[in-house]
Amino acid sequence: GWYPGWQPMFSKGWGKGKQKKNDPATTVWLGGLPAEQASVERNKALVEHMKQAGNCKFVKVGKSGTGFAVFSSAEEVQTAIATLNGSNFQGSIIEVDVWTKKEA
Repeated sequence: GWYPGWQPMFSKGWGKGKQKKNDPATTVWLGGLPAEQASVERNKALVEHMKQAGNCKFVKVGKSGTGFAVFSSAEEVQTAIATLNGSNFQGSIIEVDVWTKKEA
């Protein structure tokens, strides 16, 4: 059934409505991956690739070949951008950049 009053409270009070938003400080933007090849397997392999820079917790890349990776700390984000931007992943030269430029 439907519970009156439950939905508004849920959307307002659950993590202040930010559960879907990435923290720019711990998120990097990813690009340069082949489009139309998105897969769970590739995302998992990309997590392993990103772990060269630190504790990569999560990667999501869509059909466009762009996406994001989430790290534990802002320091790891800086390391990832410095060391993995321009790196070779499965035959593609990938871009790793700050997340904030995509929200401007």
